Amino acid sequence: MYSKKAKDDYIEKSKKIRKWNNMIKCTETEQIKGLIKDGFDLELISFELDIPIEEVRQIKVEMEKTKQPKLIKTYSAKEIIEIKNEQAHSRMEQIRKKYEKLFSKSNQVSVQKSKRLSAQEVEQINSVITKMEESIKGMQGLSRKARKQNANQILTELKKLNKYQLTIGQSERLYSLMQSGELEELKMNETDKIDFEISSGRREALKKLIEAVDIAQSETEDLEELKLLNRKISREMEKANPIFVGAVKSRINNKLLKIQQQNIIHKIRNDIPVSVEAIIRDIAQGTLNIQKANAMIDEEAKRRVESRPKAKFALTQEQERKQILIQIRTILEERAEKYCIENPEITIKQMQVLFGGELETAIRVTVKNLIQAKNFEKAKDVCDQFSDKGQEDSIAITIRRLRKEIRNAEISDIVLKGIHMKGTIEDDRRYLELIEKGIKRGNVKLGAISLGKSQDGLRTITLEDIWIDENEKGKFL
Repeated sequence: MYSKKAKDDYIEKSKKIRKWNNMIKCTETEQIKGLIKDGFDLELISFELDIPIEEVRQIKVEMEKTKQPKLIKTYSAKEIIEIKNEQAHSRMEQIRKKYEKLFSKSNQVSVQKSKRLSAQEVEQINSVITKMEESIKGMQGLSRKARKQNANQILTELKKLNKYQLTIGQSERLYSLMQSGELEELKMNETDKIDFEISSGRREALKKLIEAVDIAQSETEDLEELKLLNRKISREMEKANPIFVGAVKSRINNKLLKIQQQNIIHKIRNDIPVSVEAIIRDIAQGTLNIQKANAMIDEEAKRRVESRPKAKFALTQEQERKQILIQIRTILEERAEKYCIENPEITIKQMQVLFGGELETAIRVTVKNLIQAKNFEKAKDVCDQFSDKGQEDSIAITIRRLRKEIRNAEISDIVLKGIHMKGTIEDDRRYLELIEKGIKRGNVKLGAISLGKSQDGLRTITLEDIWIDENEKGKFL
């Protein structure tokens, strides 16, 4: 039997041992938790600390149970509205920036600007070219060795021109002398590089000439001058350097075609005889006298035929009449600000008779006029009116296309108003929602929404070019 004192001592020592063990255990558990938080493999922890894997796993389970859930920020209704307004404003600002960048960006190929040479520089260039021409003349009847010596002198003179921008006249002289037959087959042996150097010199002369032509074409809008420049580029030149020379040739041809087309369009839109203008005005107002209009058109067609010189491909009076009708249609479609159709139903009937029974054409011209005038509801009414009458398949197809044009024009109008307006962030959100609603409702392709031309008139800007998608603006909740 133990005495009371011995029992008390045993109990006290047991308490101290348990307390010590618990401290060790606690320290070890915290160490394990720290290792788990740092991403160490559970089996590796078990092995290194000599602890059963089940115990390590249990510690991880307890850690996951005691994890504090992340605090979720809540927003008031006012805060949510403000955040949405700010996000919409940010998107609209990005859309505006993209539009302005595309609108002001030039799509023209960069061409060197002509440099004004001093009188001394012009004299020096001409002197060098003259010296080269004299060397060429002096090569006639000489031996190959002597001709090679002259050729080396020519190449030396050619290098003096590298730093100068030659005029067309100077570069033509240079190109011509470098094509001389006196510069052919001058190498004395297989290792002689003179023929290669002459070939390089010819390429340089051609480059000088084409650069001069390119600069000249970039600085003129005159048709005759462009045609003259075009003739300066021969097939041999294109063969010698298809990429560089071909690109300049293509630029000249494209410019010629563009100016010719612009002249034709300008003539159709602006060269309107008084009699034809009166017809257009009467059509727009719905007051056209068909018989009188036909007589006026015939008279104008006759006048045009008689006023032009007789030529093999001159237009007949009937062909001129068709041209006048095309002019009438074009003006009505594109000049709605001056000739806005007031009564579509009457105008369509009158145009149908004037255009020889072409109902489809009359509908299309009327709707395009209303679209151009931004009278979208009236344009829709016209489509509704003619889609309910069981019209021919071709008219039904035309109506479907016109409906799409109306829808696209409406969206385009909203987008452009949103881009150009100077409103509040609430206005930006309202416009953005209107645009998105129109896109979703009509299942519209962004590339089909035209926003007009760039400043230089060479590129059509579409909504696809400037649109900032919902996903691009970032999350705010």
